[in-house]
Amino acid sequence: MNNVISTFRPSAGFSFVIQDHETALLFQHGRYLRVLEAGKHRLWASGHEVKRVDNREQMLLVQGQELLTADQVVLKVSAVATFRVADALTMHRATQDAAAVLYNEVQLALRQIVAADTAEAFLQQKAGHGAKLLELATDRAQSLGLKVDRIDIRDVMLPADLKRSFMSALQQRQEAQAGLEKARAETAALRTLANAAKLMRDNPELLQLRYLQTLQEVGTGMGNTLVLGLTDSDKLKATNKL
Repeated sequence: MNNVISTFRPSAGFSFVIQDHETALLFQHGRYLRVLEAGKHRLWASGHEVKRVDNREQMLLVQGQELLTADQVVLKVSAVATFRVADALTMHRATQDAAAVLYNEVQLALRQIVAADTAEAFLQQKAGHGAKLLELATDRAQSLGLKVDRIDIRDVMLPADLKRSFMSALQQRQEAQAGLEKARAETAALRTLANAAKLMRDNPELLQLRYLQTLQEVGTGMGNTLVLGLTDSDKLKATNKL
């Protein structure tokens, strides 16, 4: 945990500065004395030891490990956790390397949640596993003087044959969805035509109006010739007029 805690032994009369993002634990001859606040310090006596703890957020990357799901599929899963030191003295007294202990705790939590699901269920709920991991690791982290802010699944790698199977299933679902959308569109078009036909059948004057509208549209062009057929009754009326 070298990036979180460092130790130095100041000589008598030597001055040093504690930053505002640090907690400094002061010891003398191995016995804890007090916390040194941020600022400049000078110690006159001998035998002092100062442990500087970085309180800023730290990132812990849990490398990919092969884990077995409930349906006996091997997944290679990695995770990333962000944490900070909440109690420097507790951390110092609890373990020599708190980050290593936390790393192991996240590994165990990963194994637990992967083993509880089938491969498909685990992949479908990938975004929700972080909350479960955080819940499983929080108590142990607190006992180490750490506060874990979040844990997320970073990567999930599938065996080659399972990856091909998932890709095939995804393609089939996409094709089925496209077919369903096409069928819905065709059904909607047929319904529109059926409604229009019923409207014309129930209201013949609408058909005549549409007919006249078509004649008007055709007649708007220059040089157009419109030939209309006459019914027998129209022909008879025309003959009688002659």
